[in-house]
Amino acid sequence: MNLVVDQGNTQFKIGIFDNSQIIHSYRFNYSDIKNFQRTVSNYPVEFIIVSSVVDTPIDFSFLNKEVIVFSHYSKLPIQNLYKTPNTLGLDRLANATGAWTMNKNKASLVIDCGTCIKYDIVSEHGVYLGGNIAPGLQMRFKSLNAFTDKLPLLTPNASLSETYGTDTESSLQCGVILGIEHEINGFISRYKKEFNGLTIFMTGGDLKYFDKTDKRGIFANQNLTLIGLNEILKHNASLQ
Repeated sequence: MNLVVDQGNTQFKIGIFDNSQIIHSYRFNYSDIKNFQRTVSNYPVEFIIVSSVVDTPIDFSFLNKEVIVFSHYSKLPIQNLYKTPNTLGLDRLANATGAWTMNKNKASLVIDCGTCIKYDIVSEHGVYLGGNIAPGLQMRFKSLNAFTDKLPLLTPNASLSETYGTDTESSLQCGVILGIEHEINGFISRYKKEFNGLTIFMTGGDLKYFDKTDKRGIFANQNLTLIGLNEILKHNASLQ
């Protein structure tokens, strides 16, 4: 079995894979390492890959296995045409690999709704072409508060039903959440014209706020990054 670890700023997520099949996924706080170790010890782990955006090392010595650290020097099962590959977020590469794994021989658009909203395109030939980075949900609310004198700092309303605001709070909610929905649908419409048979994957922690986004032909998968990392692990393990 494979252990895939995606280290974020405040938490880390793991996936247990049997070859290409994800068996279980878990999320842990960095203060909960003992629970993580107890959980992982229940599985016969053979290979491990870690992708991290922080400098907080996790101790895997209890497994007595070699750890592959995902970096810009790692071999990929897809081709990367990004002009500055060393500046490309590893999560974007993992998402692109996950999309290609689940949708081979077809073009894919990955939309990751996290701190930033990232749009990444993989061709039908398994080539990462590039993408876009836009401000995320929380970032937009914070910027409206920070760069004005009177607008309040709000938390997103997951049950938003209005199509326009009737007071300041609902105007902010509609402006931010519906604005992102229109942005998402606009990019989908644009790239569907450019790439025949385009498949859309959506992932990320803020995905739940965009239920009204046009979901036709869209696959929501919160484990897309883990799936991509597992394929990268398999690719690199086979080269050793």
